[in-house]
Amino acid sequence: MKLAIFIPCYVRELYPNVIKSTILLLDRLNYKVEIPKNQTCCGQPFINTGQPTELPKRMDKIFERYDKVVGIGSSCVSTTKSQGYSIANKIYELTEFLYEEGHRDLAKNYPKKIAFHHSCHSIRHLDLNTPSELNIPIKDKVKAVLGCEFSTASKDECCGFGGVYSLKEGFLSYAMGREKLDDLLTQNPDVISGVDMSCLMHLKGIADKDGDKVEFKHISEIILESLDETL
Repeated sequence: MKLAIFIPCYVRELYPNVIKSTILLLDRLNYKVEIPKNQTCCGQPFINTGQPTELPKRMDKIFERYDKVVGIGSSCVSTTKSQGYSIANKIYELTEFLYEEGHRDLAKNYPKKIAFHHSCHSIRHLDLNTPSELNIPIKDKVKAVLGCEFSTASKDECCGFGGVYSLKEGFLSYAMGREKLDDLLTQNPDVISGVDMSCLMHLKGIADKDGDKVEFKHISEIILESLDETL
């Protein structure tokens, strides 16, 4: 299987540790991955604001030769899927990929108490978890892949980031993030984790500003640390 990693622009610039943990995690699971050097933005900022963009065509061209593509971030992956890119049927968010490949209980011995933030795109678009307001049996692909206990917020509400929204409506974005963070902190976690670094970046910024003492880790870091402990 020819497997590539798609790295969102902000992750590439701000979170090289998450890129490293994702590559090492997949390597631990015996996947050989490539990172195309010419990859670019998926086009989400332009699409969300109604601006024309050629980025979807570039994404299709860059990743056309791969069998599967693993994206670090639910919002970029869901954009690629929902906008009908040619690669839509072979791009996966990391947790989604691990679940589809049959990996379970990868972090079952993780020693720290986790509060997990289910990002809007991961719930609504990627089906990683069942929205709590739906009166149907809950399925949780994140729980299956991690295999450890973790708490979640009491409501599936947006953290307030929303990309451009956080720039245009800064006060409301902060208020929404503060409410979400307070909800997660009621569980007294050691670590707040998630599948999307944009949400975690927003929540961490609020925590740092307001003096909340809690770690933030992408799910790839949680799993990699757990696997390293078992080696």
